[in-house]
Amino acid sequence: MNRILTAFFLVVLACFSSYPVQAETGVTASEITVGMSTVLTGPASFLGTNFKAGTEAYIQMIQMINESGGINGRKIRLIAYDDGYEPDKAVTNVNKLLKEDKVFCLLGNVGTPTVMAIKPILAAEKAPLFAPFTGAESLRNPVIKYILNYRASYNQEVEAFIHGMVDVLGHQKIAVFYQEDTYGMAVLEAAKTALKKRKLALVGTGTYRRNFEDVSHGLEKIRAARPDAIVMAGTYSACAKFIISWKQKTAGEQKSGRDPIFMNVSFVGPEKLAELLGKYGENVVVTEVVPPYYTYLGGARYPAVGEYMAAMQKFSPAAGFSFVSLEGFLAAKVFVEILRRTGNNPTRESFMQTAESMNDFDIQVGSRISFSSRNHQGSQMVYPTVIRRNSFYSITDWNVLK
Repeated sequence: MNRILTAFFLVVLACFSSYPVQAETGVTASEITVGMSTVLTGPASFLGTNFKAGTEAYIQMIQMINESGGINGRKIRLIAYDDGYEPDKAVTNVNKLLKEDKVFCLLGNVGTPTVMAIKPILAAEKAPLFAPFTGAESLRNPVIKYILNYRASYNQEVEAFIHGMVDVLGHQKIAVFYQEDTYGMAVLEAAKTALKKRKLALVGTGTYRRNFEDVSHGLEKIRAARPDAIVMAGTYSACAKFIISWKQKTAGEQKSGRDPIFMNVSFVGPEKLAELLGKYGENVVVTEVVPPYYTYLGGARYPAVGEYMAAMQKFSPAAGFSFVSLEGFLAAKVFVEILRRTGNNPTRESFMQTAESMNDFDIQVGSRISFSSRNHQGSQMVYPTVIRRNSFYSITDWNVLK
């Protein structure tokens, strides 16, 4: 009899040790629910739809090949709402996701102003946000407890460009065209920081309003400064209008000299920018935070790029390939690995602790991912590229822009 009772209690104990007695919010025996507030409509929709497509492609791929059907026996369900790249809508969406949909955490929200707006909610709900699509330094330094960034910062992107312009090519007249909000200000401050290291200052600035594409005033202000290079912090539609207008004006003027070198940070939506620019895209620079995918013949150089291309073709063929969806794919890969390491009884706090213990995780794109309690940015990599004949080419020597 004692043996039967002992065996019974061991079975019961094993069942309760596999899954929590009181499950964490968003976690059931078979599923983990994750939320995303992102831009799915409007002039920046390419960013949200592509990041979401890449994220979903990885999740579907891993759940298909994993014999247990998901991560530690659980599948991931993603709930995504459109915020139109507007902070007020992002706040509404995130409150709904956390308080009504009861998601475990947030993943891949797009934009500095929208993420800044939801910071108080994350703190109050003690809910993690993983891999927001923003490089703002204010979301990295000082570390924000519940925000974990996958990508390199705008400071690192702009530093790479300023190094090429000033240290290599000898240009000293740098201007900034930026969106008039926390995103634009983040890139503006990054440019000032990079120039200050070299005892230089900006020669001019110009702005435009988010989701309004009138760039004319900002363009004229910067043209008056006659810069050698322009750092741009905007969406693809606004930046394309700026560059096309500038080049058309130059072509219509006599003895106007050559155009400055235009540089866009990765948030711009590179492929959409190149599409809108058309013939005006030659020699436009875009700093990327994931490796170029188009030159690797199916990802032979980086295994994860090959995985990405195969997954997109299978699960999201209509989306095609893009830097943004590749970032979503790689961010999801790191997110899933953290969940896997968190174990059978994931909680928000154990997820954060597991993330902060990740060190040198090889995601097979030539870089390794590390977090700690003092560092909530996993990747430090920047990949400068230049548009040539509507395609992107890696810049290994800035002299190609002479």
